[in-house]
Amino acid sequence: MKHLLLLLIIGLTTSVVAQTGSTITFESFALEPDTFINGQDTHLLTEECFLWACEYDTSFGGYWASGVAVSTMRDDSTGQYSNLYSSKAGSGRQSESYGVVSASAETFLNVNEDCYGWEAGIRWMGGYVSNSTYAYYSMLNGDQFAKKFGGATGDDPDYLFIRFNFFDYMGGENNSAPDSHFDFYLADFRFEDNNQDYILEDWTFVELNDYPAYEHGGHRVSMHLFSSDTGAFGINTPAYFCLDDLMFSYASGVPSEQDAPSSQIAVKDDSFEVTSEELSSARLISLGGKILCSSQESYKHILSTASLPQGVYIVQIVSRDAVTSQKVFRW
Repeated sequence: MKHLLLLLIIGLTTSVVAQTGSTITFESFALEPDTFINGQDTHLLTEECFLWACEYDTSFGGYWASGVAVSTMRDDSTGQYSNLYSSKAGSGRQSESYGVVSASAETFLNVNEDCYGWEAGIRWMGGYVSNSTYAYYSMLNGDQFAKKFGGATGDDPDYLFIRFNFFDYMGGENNSAPDSHFDFYLADFRFEDNNQDYILEDWTFVELNDYPAYEHGGHRVSMHLFSSDTGAFGINTPAYFCLDDLMFSYASGVPSEQDAPSSQIAVKDDSFEVTSEELSSARLISLGGKILCSSQESYKHILSTASLPQGVYIVQIVSRDAVTSQKVFRW
């Protein structure tokens, strides 16, 4: 009987969480390939509902001092300061443009007040990050300022992580106490088995919505890098990473199935097969909120259930502009 029932969606318990919101793609700046914006012309940048600083200091001949730059640089092999604006992934996630974050100190992205009205709550749903080419090769090989991650033996428990801090508007622009935070590792050498050590090379999805709790909200998010390689002047590892397709939704918005990507879920003997009309990511979540497995950037996803008992699970699909969740029964 099981092999005949290929599709079972629990329609009465469908949970659609896609809501109106905004996604920062950095595409509106219409940059030519291998160019960047680093604050020389303007120190305040905006796109869609996002507002952020990009500061350029004219001292010592001029340099990018802080904030989020916009880039279409494609150099994924030059690991030097001269290649400050490139992603190791070689491009943006789905286009040429992306953001480069200077995060030796807190760097803020704000939701533009014109987009929501102060009564609306914000859920930070997630986005994509990658290492900058400069930071990647510094961690891989070491340089004149920073160590090779893992050290000479590979056993040093090195790491580089982003701390996302979330701030509610109630504290005002000068609010220094975040309501919550989330850490994501761009490199991690703390494993007992060195074969598990990694430095991210590609765009990787960062889940910020804490399904089903949606803990991380607020009208501002800051990003700050922390490294195991730290000296008297802060971290020695180049304090840059790349950001693309960061999305928020309105907690008080009305769910709309029209915002959701068109997709089908087939129940197989040992997997849920998700087919989407849009390029998307998918993940399998327990009813307790634990992510069991995931699949990135595809039109078809195989979410393995081979080791899972019979029961109800949540399949979550993330596209560019929507996040949907569907309860599915495993036979």
